[in-house]
Amino acid sequence: MSKALIILHAGPDEANPRADTAVRLAGAMLADNKDVRLFLAGQGVLILRDWDKASDSTRSLLRELLELGLEVQCCGNSLKAQAIETLPSGVSRSSMKGLSSWISGADEVVCF
Repeated sequence: MSKALIILHAGPDEANPRADTAVRLAGAMLADNKDVRLFLAGQGVLILRDWDKASDSTRSLLRELLELGLEVQCCGNSLKAQAIETLPSGVSRSSMKGLSSWISGADEVVCF
């Protein structure tokens, strides 16, 4: 099975829909039977802010993909910088070392 890694470092901004594109691509890759991982860094961790309150399509799709087994990790320093302490179920805190390991194991890497 092909292993794909999507790195999201852009926030969920309607004017610049990189976060939405990254999450939709993750869904398409899962549907294509790829082993997909999503790493959130920088502004990308903002997709987790107000997780329980936000109901936009990007977060709704990410919730669905997490239920389907999408593996998501976040840069711990980015979480700290954005004052995000609580992570949704299925999302774990990581580091650049963790990202490096994921990159080494990936057949494809896409950055948004």
